[in-house]
Parts: sequence; C-alpha cells; structure tokens
Amino acid sequence: MSSGTDKLLQIIDFHLSFYGRLKRTDLMAHGEISVATASRALSEYRGRFPSHFNYNANQKAYLATEDFIPVFSHGPEDALRYLAYRQVERIVSKVHEADLNRLPTLSTTLSVENVRKITTALTLSRAISLDYYSASSNRNERLIQPLAVFESAGAWYFRVYDFDAVGFRTFRFSRVLSAKQLATTPSKVPIDTEWEEQVVVTLMPHPKHPNPEALKLDLGLTDKPVCNITTRKALVGYLLNALHVDTSHDADLPPNEHQLYLANRHELSDVPSLAIAPGFGLRANKEGHSCLLPES
Repeated sequence: MSSGTDKLLQIIDFHLSFYGRLKRTDLMAHGEISVATASRALSEYRGRFPSHFNYNANQKAYLATEDFIPVFSHGPEDALRYLAYRQVERIVSKVHEADLNRLPTLSTTLSVENVRKITTALTLSRAISLDYYSASSNRNERLIQPLAVFESAGAWYFRVYDFDAVGFRTFRFSRVLSAKQLATTPSKVPIDTEWEEQVVVTLMPHPKHPNPEALKLDLGLTDKPVCNITTRKALVGYLLNALHVDTSHDADLPPNEHQLYLANRHELSDVPSLAIAPGFGLRANKEGHSCLLPES
C-alpha cells in the first residue's frame, strides 16, 4: 500500500471517528483528490474494514457503525481544528534551538473518546449526556446537544443547547469527564441567535496608559482613534478576555496589564458573555473604591 493511499485511508478513518460520517466530497476536499481517486480509496477502506461504515442513500454519506473503532491514531485537537477552521493539517516542526524562543502554554491533553462523542453528536445533530465539572456549579450530569466549537486563549470550547437549563451554554472540552450518546434528541433545539448574530467590538488604547501612542501602533491606528472587530455575539467575552481588554465603566483596571479598553461598552452591555470579560463587573461604591460584583 502506497503512502498516498495510506493517507487517504487515514482521512476516511478520521472523519468516521470524529464526525460519524463521510461524504465523497469531504474526502475530495480534505485529500485534494479527484472523484475517481476518492472512490478507489473508499472501496479499499470498505474492503479492509467492511464493518466500519454503511452508505446512507438519504444523506448521501457513509455513516460509521455503532461498533466503529478507529483503525488509525488521531489527535483530538486536529479534529476540533478541522471542524472550526477546516484546517486539515497541523504543522509540526522538528525540535531545534529556535523552539526555545517559543513561550510554553498551559494546555491539557484532551480525551479522544470524549471529543469523538461530542464532535460526532455535533455533526449528526444528536443529543448527548455529559458528566461535566463546571467552575461555578461543580460536577453534575448535563443533557445537551453540541452546536459549534471554537478556540480561545489556547483552550477549546463547545457551544451547546442545554436541555436541563433550557438555554444555550458554553462548555470547555477539558472539563468533560465522560460523554454518552443518546438514541434520540429530547426536543427540538431552537436557533442560537447569539451565535448567528454578529456585533462590532470597538477597541482603543487604555485611556489611563502613560504611552497611548505606542498602543496605537499595536492596533494599527494611524489615522483613526479606534479599532473595530466583528465577531459573533456569543464570543464577545471570550475575545475580550483573550486580548486582556479592560471593560470596566471607568477604565479602572491596571493599564499596564490591560492595555486596551472597550470603547463601545454601552452598546454591548446586554451581551451575556461579557460576564467573563476583564472588569465588566467592576463598580464604584459610595466611598469611591472599586469592588467586583459576585458572579450571577
């Protein structure tokens, strides 16, 4: 078996593992191959692993069987990256002296099985049960349907509809202890308007920073006072948190730690995810001192 064929079999196995299905067009796009080459690869995979998938005429796709077990080893972050960005390969460089100049990051090795069940449920629009450890409500069972994945500040998250809370929530992959697929979805999931709606985030140099002109260079501001970024409404807080933006009323956070300030705070005050943004809960008490409001 050639290395090219082996690569295509890995791609097939990758899609069946993490998304539960594979269309011929998916294989063609991921492998950058023709229809004929994709057909030959699918035939070879079926010939070697006949019990791993079945063709569904209604979906025009190959669906992984219930007892599917991956043949190849796959990285969960690669699956999330492909789902979020359609980035098909992770660039891994050999270790050399220049790597010492790259700052280390805090990252957790994600469970392949948990990621597989979540991404498959997302792709196939199925509900799953999670054993989840929340930072605010400790450990409990959650009945959810995954809707989207995204990355923020080096961590992977997934947007869900929470049937128990009857609303949309955001969970962190690293906090999933186990996941179990359900046979049916409890009820129809409404449209996630916060995910679909886009808003503009306006950033400016922190007004109390001693050298705002230097910060303007960081933002590429040469002939305008602010920088506008368009993002999903559901992701506003994560964006501001990742960029260390001061979102307090009166720019009360230390300007050396939070060099950017949210200039259109008044326009975004109803965005739920702002609760996690730096300083959003900051208020001035009667004595003029600042205090952080407790989480809701």
